[in-house]
Amino acid sequence: MSRWIVLSLSLVVISCASKNPVALGSSNLPPLGGSPNIFKRYSVRNDAEMMDGWSRNFDMSGVSFNEKMTLTLVTRRHVVMASHYRRRPGAKVVFHNRMGKRVERTLVSVFGVVGDVAVGLLDSDVPPDLKIYALPEPRENFSSLKGETAVVTGQNRRIFFHEIDRVSPTVIGFRHPKLAKHGWGKNLVKGDSGNPSFIISGNELVLIETHTSGGGGSGPFYGSPIIQEKLSAAITRSVPGYRLRFKSL
Repeated sequence: MSRWIVLSLSLVVISCASKNPVALGSSNLPPLGGSPNIFKRYSVRNDAEMMDGWSRNFDMSGVSFNEKMTLTLVTRRHVVMASHYRRRPGAKVVFHNRMGKRVERTLVSVFGVVGDVAVGLLDSDVPPDLKIYALPEPRENFSSLKGETAVVTGQNRRIFFHEIDRVSPTVIGFRHPKLAKHGWGKNLVKGDSGNPSFIISGNELVLIETHTSGGGGSGPFYGSPIIQEKLSAAITRSVPGYRLRFKSL
């Protein structure tokens, strides 16, 4: 089982002149300073301009930010969201790849899965340059994740870093670090529901949560066997042939 790399302060910052996407690389926290914004210029109708700097290390191309009700890709045709904060069928779903190129799909249907998890079906597959996020590979106990750093997103298309406070069989919760390790934390508020949180495994962002509650944040834990089983079943019922992807933490 691959070991999750603890984030540190030694991230090599991308040059402000860089216009190319950069891999997550050393999987470390950014230094103090800079901006947590994902986009320098966001557009629902057109291509976007991505932010230069450390945030470009984090591949958010699989997150649809065109409405506050955020959607996150878990297959080429399925997105997850907060069940209490769903987009309606027929809604336009806009993604931007790592170069800022716009991709649009239509939400065909939405199904409640379990707890505060809902899954949506898109009208067609998204292209391969959009990120499909893996879920944690099942294991008996995730208590060792307590105190590790999570990559947390919010409704204003920004990236924050919180610590994992607790992991139950179906729910994960976060807290703000007691010491200022970086510069970015957020009190989650109304409108942040459904935004995803990730942990870094190797060189990849792994989906662990979509927001239900505010403050440091908490929501359904996507490493839960119950959630994974019911989500897989809902995906198969909607369109057979699509499967979740898993990665060891």
